[in-house]
Amino acid sequence: MAESIKEQGSAGSLEIPKKLGRAVKRLAEQGEDPVLIAPALLRSQATEQMLTIARMGMLDKVLGYLVTTRKSVHFIRPGLAWDRVQSIPLDAIDGVEYVDEFHNNTLKLKVGEKAESIIFYDDMDGIRFYKYIKDRTRR
Repeated sequence: MAESIKEQGSAGSLEIPKKLGRAVKRLAEQGEDPVLIAPALLRSQATEQMLTIARMGMLDKVLGYLVTTRKSVHFIRPGLAWDRVQSIPLDAIDGVEYVDEFHNNTLKLKVGEKAESIIFYDDMDGIRFYKYIKDRTRR
């Protein structure tokens, strides 16, 4: 299966990309089961080359993932020995918006006075994430 977004269905199963096994296992031990998984990069942590790879949708060169649970959003960069994980609780997220009308697969996630741009490898992944966050922030 291609490493595009996986969304938990009514069956409750979610296919986890092999690279994420270690990180997702740790999240599950903390009671955070993934709801959405998408290849994505944080703008603040990416080089221009990394951004180009993401914008072109080169799924064979996925450098990072956005893992969304019912409690938090986690940005994970898998490594050989350890993974780099940044987490944001869903209740800390003030909003999400499209950047350039989403022509470049980028969303801006707002947390207080700060915002972080997220570049998705696939535009449909970004749309699903946008809808999920919009729904959760309305509650």
